[in-house]
Amino acid sequence: MQEPVETRTRPQVIADAAVHLIATEGLRALTHRAVDTAAGLPQGSTSYYAQTRAALLELVAHRLAERSLADLRTLFGALAAAQPESDPRAQDEQLTELLAAFAGRLVDRSDDMRARYALVVDFVDREPLRGILTSRSPLLGEGLTIAQGAFSRLGFDLTSSQLQDLFVLVDSLVFAMTVRGGAEPLGFDPSAIIAAHLRGVRAGLG
Repeated sequence: MQEPVETRTRPQVIADAAVHLIATEGLRALTHRAVDTAAGLPQGSTSYYAQTRAALLELVAHRLAERSLADLRTLFGALAAAQPESDPRAQDEQLTELLAAFAGRLVDRSDDMRARYALVVDFVDREPLRGILTSRSPLLGEGLTIAQGAFSRLGFDLTSSQLQDLFVLVDSLVFAMTVRGGAEPLGFDPSAIIAAHLRGVRAGLG
């Protein structure tokens, strides 16, 4: 959910307008003038905070990363609040439900997801955008340790690689649902895919 206008800084207002522009009209439509218009700001406002197109893209990437971090914190909070199950099957179901809800929240922010995927596809090899935008980047350092502890508490002792792969899977499902308008048009059940992956990890296959 986007913050009320009055609580956002001018760079955040600009970044949010740019996100919406990318999501609805594509990267080619992203110009300083177009962002000023979309944000309802005087012409020249965007160029004041981001003088070049590269700087504007980085501003957008950081804004998306801020919200991605907030999403992860929400997930970690849900993991911490969950009452651990003792039965492995119940543990699988519990974690599947939490991850599916997490994926659903991301799909609900379709503008953010579409903009992020557009940037990833076009700029994945360009620094610093690659480090900001890749799905694995929030799961490094302290964030990785927190995530591993949260999952361990619910019955899953995951290696760094297993945890990153799990989030890449969830990210892939979000991508599929975002670009095709939800899970139903695609004819698959995200929860079933997550559950199958978790069973594979528990069986030593992941």
